[in-house]
Amino acid sequence: MLKKILFVLLSILILSGVCYAQADPAKEQMKDTTSAVEQQQPAKEQMEEKTPAVVQEQPSLVLEEIQFCTAVEDRQPSGVGSVFPEDLDKLYCFTKIAGAEGATYVYHVWYFQNKEIARVELPVKSKSWRTWSSKKLHMGLGYGYVEIVSESGEILGRAEFQIQAAEKAEEVGKTEKTGVSEEPKEAPKAQ
Repeated sequence: MLKKILFVLLSILILSGVCYAQADPAKEQMKDTTSAVEQQQPAKEQMEEKTPAVVQEQPSLVLEEIQFCTAVEDRQPSGVGSVFPEDLDKLYCFTKIAGAEGATYVYHVWYFQNKEIARVELPVKSKSWRTWSSKKLHMGLGYGYVEIVSESGEILGRAEFQIQAAEKAEEVGKTEKTGVSEEPKEAPKAQ
């Protein structure tokens, strides 16, 4: 029995010595690879010196195009204008956004008579992205506008529209069906 106890104690002493001996060379090796100056600096400061500062700034979005229209067909605005008849059922705000590096979003914030009437969140999923929102027009006659606002709250742009009585809208050169502006053509001058 005494032999077993001595054997166990001796084994424990030997194993602990081996573990201790293996730990010391590793510590010594680590000390040899660092300079005296680095040993005196805290680890956080060493990390800051060795890794370059990476500032991830959200790239600025650019509003390349904004138009009001009566329809969007094949991702293109149709019936573009700024004055529309009151009997038009729906008005679209079409935008083209550039500069997104990753998925983000913009808001189309609709105002009528200087009162916010809708805020539509729209995704922007690539560097050049077309998107649109629409609003049913049963609001009466008057002026309105849409602000395009980035995810960070920056106003990228704004466009205005006007809802007029159908007769007046036609006088301005608008057609009921399209809302396309038809500028009056000047008669050729006689020489």
